[in-house]
Amino acid sequence: MSSPRVDEPKLAFEYDVLAGRWSWSTGLRALHGLSVDDVPTTEIMLDRMVEEHRDEMLARFQKHLATPGPYTCVYELRDPHGRLRRVRYVGYAEAYQGQVTRLFGFVLDLTDMLREYANEAVHGAMEHRAAIEQAKGALMLSFGIDDEAAFDLLRTYSSRSNLKLSVVAARITEGLSDPRYSSLDPGRNLLNILAAFGPAAAEPADAATG
Repeated sequence: MSSPRVDEPKLAFEYDVLAGRWSWSTGLRALHGLSVDDVPTTEIMLDRMVEEHRDEMLARFQKHLATPGPYTCVYELRDPHGRLRRVRYVGYAEAYQGQVTRLFGFVLDLTDMLREYANEAVHGAMEHRAAIEQAKGALMLSFGIDDEAAFDLLRTYSSRSNLKLSVVAARITEGLSDPRYSSLDPGRNLLNILAAFGPAAAEPADAATG
């Protein structure tokens, strides 16, 4: 039996580097077992992670605090009911005069998602391989991920938006030249395109210090 997924459009986050303050949307709070009055912190995030992922994710978090640009990572955590969940963070490290001042983005709950939907989407997409390869290339270049991770990200968006894989790929490639998503930073541009699929258009995150 599949575990129920937390509503992905509500899984938004922001981290004020100078203040050391996380802002999590209601959905992301629920995923970590926090109420509206609880304070989200890095320690809570690490505590929810499976132990074997903590050191790597803490190192990556520290790297993002020092390295401007887009990023994405996957890890597993235990939700408040003890269910094992696989999530992907898609974010951007924003800098001012070379110093990272803010992390922001959204989280995709991958639990059961690919198994439920991906096979059909992938099998129907072979005729659109060129667009898919182009979109994968953009993701690989912007987020510094390999071919498999880029394809995993495409399939995730295909599943959660209920769009064919080829449509998602086409929207990404078309969006790269769309002025609505324009940015001086190609990575920020791509994040704007991905956000248009839904997750970043979440309810405003509430702020907390931690």
